[in-house]
Amino acid sequence: MAREASARGAAARSAFSGAQYLVGLQLFVRLATFATNVAVVYIAGRQAFGVATVRFELLLSTILFLSREGMRSAILRLGDGGQRAAGTPRRADRPAEHDQRIINAALVPIAAGAAMAGVLYAVCVGGHSAALGPGAPATAPHYRLSLAVYIGAACVELCVEPLFVLARARVLFKLQAQCEGAAVACRCAAVVAVLLCGRLVGDGENPLRLLAFAAGQMAYAVAMLAGFAWHMSRELDYPLWTCYVPRPASRGAATGGLAAAFVGQSLLKHVLTQGDSMAMARFATADEMGVFALVTNYGSIPARVLFLPLEEASRAVFSRMAPTAGAPADGEARADALNAARILATLGRLQLLLGAVIVAFGPLHAPLLLSLVRQNDPAVRHAFAAYCLYLPLMGLNGFLEAFVHSVATRPQLVRVNVWMAVFSAAYMACAVYALCRLGLGSAGIIAANMLNMALRIVYCARFVSRWYARRGVAGPRFAAMLPSPAVAAACLASAAATAAAMSAAGPALHPAMLLLLGAALGAAVLATIWRCEQPFIQSVLALRSGRALRTKTE
Repeated sequence: MAREASARGAAARSAFSGAQYLVGLQLFVRLATFATNVAVVYIAGRQAFGVATVRFELLLSTILFLSREGMRSAILRLGDGGQRAAGTPRRADRPAEHDQRIINAALVPIAAGAAMAGVLYAVCVGGHSAALGPGAPATAPHYRLSLAVYIGAACVELCVEPLFVLARARVLFKLQAQCEGAAVACRCAAVVAVLLCGRLVGDGENPLRLLAFAAGQMAYAVAMLAGFAWHMSRELDYPLWTCYVPRPASRGAATGGLAAAFVGQSLLKHVLTQGDSMAMARFATADEMGVFALVTNYGSIPARVLFLPLEEASRAVFSRMAPTAGAPADGEARADALNAARILATLGRLQLLLGAVIVAFGPLHAPLLLSLVRQNDPAVRHAFAAYCLYLPLMGLNGFLEAFVHSVATRPQLVRVNVWMAVFSAAYMACAVYALCRLGLGSAGIIAANMLNMALRIVYCARFVSRWYARRGVAGPRFAAMLPSPAVAAACLASAAATAAAMSAAGPALHPAMLLLLGAALGAAVLATIWRCEQPFIQSVLALRSGRALRTKTE
C-alpha cells in the first residue's frame, strides 16, 4: 500500500512539474499562431479566416474530440503506465500487459474517427451545403479539396493516439511539448507558404485561401505522427509497430462502462465547448464568423497558455490522488483527498487572481491590442471585451470539471451528463436568440457562453462539496479562493484610472500613453499581489515542486 501511495505521489509531482513544459508549449503555440493569423488575415481576408476557423475547425474538432476524448479519460483510470507487477514475465517483442490494455483502448478512436470522417465528408459535400447556413462556402475555390484534406488530416492525427496515451501514462509532458511545438511550426509555415503561392498565381482574390488552412493542418498531423513515432521508438522497449496491433489483454470490469460514460460525456462537452461554433456555422454570416474567429483566437491566448496546461495536469493528478473505486486503506485515501483539496484551493485562487487582472485590464486595453492587428472596428472591440469577462469563468470551470470527471463513479457520471445536457440546451437557446433575434453577433454568443459556464461552475462546486462531505474530509473552501481585498481594490482602482484617463483625453490619448499607463498600473497590481498574497505564492511554489503532494505514507 505504501508503495502504491508513493507511486501516486510521484506521478502527481511529475504531472505538475511537467506542466511547465505544457505552459511553454502553449506560449509558443499561441505566439506562433498569433503571428500566423495576423499574416493570414492580411493576405486572405477576415471572411476566409472565419470560414476556415469556424467551419473547418468545427469539423476537425468534432472528429477528434468525439472519437478520442472519452477514451482518453477512461485510459487514465487504468492506472500508471510503464509499470508491471512483480514477477510478471517480460517479452521484448510485444507490449507488457498493462501497455497492451492501453493500446487496445487507444485503437478504438482510430476506427471510430475514420468512420465519422467518412460520414461528415459525405454530409458536407453530398448536396447539403444549403443546410450550413448563410454564406455557405461550397462554391469557394478548392472547397471540396480543402475539406477532404482537413478530414484526412484528422485521420492522420488519430493515428498518433496509441503513442500519445502511452506517453501520457508515463507523464512524458516534455515529449508532448516537443512534438506539438514542432508540429505547430510546420503548420504555420505551410499556411503562410500556400497563401503566398496563391497570391502570386491569383488575380484579385486568393484562390488558395481555403486550401492553405487544409495544407497547414495536414502538415501539423504528419509532423505530430512523425515526432511521436521517433521519440516513442526510443522510449519503448518493444517495436513501435506493435502499438497498432490489438491483442488479448485483461480488462477491468468497469473499464468498458466508464469508457461508455466518458464517451457520452465527451459528446455533451463537445456541444458545450463548440456550441458557439455550431451556432455561428449555422446562423452567422461569413463576416460575423470572421469577427468570432479573431476574438476567440486572440482572446484565448491566456486560456491556452495557462488554463489548459493546468487543467491537463490537474486531471492527471486527480485521477490518481482521489480514487473512488478500489481505494487503498482509509488513511491513504484520506491523505489523497486532502492533497486534492489543497490543489483545488490553490488552483482556484490562481484562476481568480489571473481573472481579476484580465478583467481589470483586458476590456479597456482591447482597442490598443486590436489596432496592432488592424482589426479595431466596433464589432471586434465589443466581442473582445466580452471575451475578457468570459475568461475567468473558463479557467475556474476547467479544473473543477477535471476533478469531477476524475473521481465520479459511473452512476455519478450519468447524472453529470444529464445536467450538462440541460445546460447545453439552455446555452444553445440563448445563443441562437442572441444571434438571430437580438442581432448581437459574436458578443451575444460569448454572453450565452458566460451563462453556460456559470451554471457548470455552480454544479461542479456542489459536487466537490458533497464528495468531501460524504468522506468526512475537509474540502476546499470556495470563499477562500477569492483574491484578498487589497488585490481586488488594486484591480478596481486600475480599471477606474484607465477609464478616467480615456474619458478625459478622448481620441487625443496617444496609444503609447495608454500603453505606459497600463504598464504602470499593471506593475502596481503585481506589487500588491506579491505583498498581500505571500501564503498563496508559497502554495503555488510548493505545488510546482511537489512538496504539497507528499503523503504521509511516503
